Formats: sequence, structure tokens, C-alpha cells
Amino acid sequence: MRAEGRLLVLCARTTVNEFVRVEVSDLVCDGIDWDLVWQLSRTHGVAPLVYRNLATICPAAMPSAIHEAFRRHNQANVLLNTLLAKELVTLLDALAAKGVTAIPFKGVTLAQTAYGDFSLRECADIDLIVEQGAIPLARKVLWSQGYQLTSQDTGVDEQSNESYHFFRKRNGIVAVDLQWIMARRHFGFRLDRSALWSRLKPVHLPTKSVMGLCSEDLLILLCVHGSKHAWEQLKWVCDVAELIRRRPALDWSRVLFQAGEWGCRRMVMLGLAMAHSLFDTVLPRAVLQAIETDADIPFLVGTMPKQLLKNPAHGLDEDCVDALYVTLKDSWLERWKLGMVLCRTEAGVLSLSLPWFRFQRRLRILSACLKPFHRVVIKWILSVRMREAVVRWLQSSG
Repeated sequence: MRAEGRLLVLCARTTVNEFVRVEVSDLVCDGIDWDLVWQLSRTHGVAPLVYRNLATICPAAMPSAIHEAFRRHNQANVLLNTLLAKELVTLLDALAAKGVTAIPFKGVTLAQTAYGDFSLRECADIDLIVEQGAIPLARKVLWSQGYQLTSQDTGVDEQSNESYHFFRKRNGIVAVDLQWIMARRHFGFRLDRSALWSRLKPVHLPTKSVMGLCSEDLLILLCVHGSKHAWEQLKWVCDVAELIRRRPALDWSRVLFQAGEWGCRRMVMLGLAMAHSLFDTVLPRAVLQAIETDADIPFLVGTMPKQLLKNPAHGLDEDCVDALYVTLKDSWLERWKLGMVLCRTEAGVLSLSLPWFRFQRRLRILSACLKPFHRVVIKWILSVRMREAVVRWLQSSG
């Protein structure tokens, strides 16, 4: 890890011990690119934590321009989070009035649950988990509250149950993402699970308490979300570490059992391994043993977040998430089903140089074997369609 990346990891936490203080002081004394520290802090969404710890440990070492940039950024973050917290309460009440139960995910409720202070986490929008069947009604409620679909969701009709429903308030800065599934190409994880609704816990916001995910379910979803995005932001690892730190009574047996039931056990293990490696998060012995004996996770941990490494070219990012998804599948059956899809579509990830992807050679061989059959199938489909088109033309001409 580069010095600036290490400094970020040391400061992106709510609790700093004497060993961390000494290492931060040593790094600063050895010379730091402060512009890069500022840039990385913003990119990784950890500026509030980094600023608070730097201002406490080595305030005189920070250039005045960097100090002022951090200060202004933090002021804006507090104002935005305050606005988001107030708007979240309003939206949840409006949805409940129409019979729609929504669960806030990430954002200010996560900041309050994991950090104990929503000013310490950067939040961009309001993420709400809604049952798939309730999406059309939830959209109407948002429209009635002054929200409109952004250009990213245009062309979707009112009754659609597409996975992505992003709204922004008219003449405002608040954005809302309605979700029933966490999805992207070659990745899908359902969020509207009955188990989530049956285990909700109150989260105390400044103006009112709202119902949020229990700590065990929240931990699982945070690990799935981070894995979906190849842990590109340090903030997502920090979320996992801070949640575990503030919840020492976590029911680990439930976490592991539920992750296995939902088919995301290895994603959870990767998230826990990232937190343990970067933030020295204390984990149960059984979890540590499972991580250490895994064929892929120990190596994957050293490749993320990519931008913090001395040589980013050796890191893993969203450009190669397809390979990560294959690697993190819980079963061989699911792994090879996705592998077949990548081979059939000739996914670009098969041609990249990925030393950590131990299935790449086998998938390349499989892809080469499937190509002739794929061409035959395509030609057959095209010929059938052409014959059908000719028949339709003759019938219309007659």
C-alpha cells in the first residue's frame, strides 16, 4: 500500500489507539502528498473520519489549504446528512400512509447504527428497500412528494418492476433509490426477503426513530454490496468494520447461517476479511479459520481497494468484477453456470491478465470449445428467421 493509502486506512476509523497515532505521526514525518490524501479521502468517501483524526493527531502538519478544504467539505456533509435524515423520515411516513413498508439501507441510518454519529459518514442519497410488488405504488408516493425519475430510468412505464428506480427531488439535491434487488450485469441479489421485515430494529435519528435492518442482516448486505462493486471505496470496508466494532454482541451463527441460505457466504467472508486486514477488526476464531483456509479470499484481500496500492495495476476493480463474481460463488454449480454465460457472451474478462483468477484458464478452454457450436446455433437461428420473414412477405404479397 502506498503511504497515502496507508494513512487513509489508519485515519478512516472512529477509534484510534496509541499504535495508530504513532504510525500516523511517522508517516506524516516521512513526507506525504497532501493533495493526494485529500483526493483519495473524497474518492473513498472517508473525508470526515480522516479529517477528524488528522486534526487531532497532527494538526500542524496539514497545509492550511488542505485543512480548509477538509473543513468546508465536512460542513457540507453535515448539512446534507441532516437534510437526508429529515427527508427520510418524511418519505417513510408518506409511504407508510399508503401501506408501503420501506427499509432504509446504508445512508444516514447506517451512519447512526455503525458510527454512532451520522456526520461521520458521507451519504449521497436515500436507499430504500421495497417489496417488488409495491414498487409501482412507492413510485406514485415519490411523485406526490415532489420527486421525478432521472434520465437513468426514463422509458420505464408506470407498472414496471425494473430493478433500478432512481428519483431526484424537483429543484432539490435529495435523491432516492428504490430497490427490491441489488443488480448489475451478471449479478443479482434479492433484497425483498421476508426475513428482513421480520427482524427490523429501531434506529434513532435526530428527529424521530425509524425501523431499520437488524445488525446481522445489515452486515450481510454491506458485504454483498461491497463485493458487487469490487470494494472500490474504502468507505464500504469501513462500514463493515465500524458496525462490528459497535455491535460486539453480534449473533455470528445467524450471520453465517443466513449468508449460507442466501447464497452469499463467500461474499460475506470477503467483506469480513477486508475489515480484519485493513482495520484489525476482531472476528470469531471460526470465521478467521474459514478465511485462512479459503482458496481465494486471502489473496483477493490484497488487491482492493485498488487506488490505495503502490501499484494499482495489480489491483482489482469494477472492470473485472465478472471474474470476481465467478470466484465468489458459493457452489461449483453456480460458478460454472456463470462461467458458461461468460463464455457464451465472450466476456472481455476472459482475455484480461488476472493472476488471481484461478478459473480463467479453464474458462478460456471452455470458451474455445463452445465457439464452433455457438456459430452453428447463430447461423441456424438466422436462417430460420430469414425463412419466416420470406413466408410472411409472400403471404402479405398474396
